[in-house]
Amino acid sequence: MKKRIITSLTSRSGFSMIEVVLAIGIFLVTVLALVGLLGPTLQSVDEVEKTDEVSSIVNTLNAFLQNSPDIAPGGSKFNAIYSAVAAGGEATVFIFRYYDDTATGTGNAPVVRIAVGFNTGEGVNAGSEVDQSLFADAAGPIYRAVLSASSVTPETLRSAVRNGVGIYTLAQTDVANYPEGYFAMEVRIFAEAPPGPQGTFTSATNLTTLNDEEPIFTYNTAVVR
Repeated sequence: MKKRIITSLTSRSGFSMIEVVLAIGIFLVTVLALVGLLGPTLQSVDEVEKTDEVSSIVNTLNAFLQNSPDIAPGGSKFNAIYSAVAAGGEATVFIFRYYDDTATGTGNAPVVRIAVGFNTGEGVNAGSEVDQSLFADAAGPIYRAVLSASSVTPETLRSAVRNGVGIYTLAQTDVANYPEGYFAMEVRIFAEAPPGPQGTFTSATNLTTLNDEEPIFTYNTAVVR
C-alpha cells in the first residue's frame, strides 16, 4: 500500500520589509502631491478675497465722488473735486473700516462701519473730510486713494508726460478755464497698516515715496459737470 503524503503549507503572516517600504513610499508621494495642490488653492482663495476687497473699495470711492452731498453743499461737486486736484496736483481720499466705540451689536459684539472722506487741507467742504480720529480705531488696512489727472484728459489741458513723482498735472488750475464737460482722473489705491489705539497715522500724501511703491489697484474714473 502506498503511503499518502500530505504536505501542509504554512500561511505567511504580516508583510515583508520590501512591501512596507513600497507602501510608505506610495503614501509619501500621494501626500506630497496633495500638499503641492494645496498651495495654489490657498493662493487662489487669497486672490479672490483681495479682488472682492478692492471691488468694495472702488465702489465705495466712486459712490462718494459721484453722490456725496457733503463735497459741495449747494454747489458743484465737479468744481470742488477739480479744484482739489488742480491745487496740489493730486487729492487724497481715505477709505477704511473702523470699530464704532459708541455702538454695540448683538451680544455686545463690536460694530464695524466704513469711513470715507478727503484728507484735510484739500480745499473741499469740511463735511467731506475724513474724521482722522478714527484712524486709531481702524479695523484693517487704511486705503489711500490718490486722485490725479488722467492720461484720458486732452494733452492741451494737462502735462504731456508724467512728472518726477509719476502723475500728470493740469494746465489750468482755475476750473473756470477748463472747457471740458468731464474731468477724468487716475486713481491709485495704496493699502497701509492701521496705527492701532496707541499709534499715529501719517495722513499727508508723499508722492515721492508713493512713486516707489506699487499700488494695489489703479483705474480711471470721471466726474461730470
